[in-house]
Amino acid sequence: MTLLYQEIAEHLDNAIAQGVYRPGERLPSVRQLGEQHRVSPATAVQALRLLEDSGRIAARPRSGYYVTLRRESVLPEPATSA
Repeated sequence: MTLLYQEIAEHLDNAIAQGVYRPGERLPSVRQLGEQHRVSPATAVQALRLLEDSGRIAARPRSGYYVTLRRESVLPEPATSA
């Protein structure tokens, strides 16, 4: 079962992959995302943070979220040892 914020993050990730949002371009604001997807601002922020954690986007203070230049520039998370 996919959670709502994961669906929004996937939608944005697909839009980035298709070139709707290009590297360096600003994404819609938290408020705009909430209105577009009919979710609370908290859910929109969760979706953006998921993409930020994956290195797909980056937050700029007082400016918004922007598409990062290259997805490959982010190192994979290390595996958990036993």
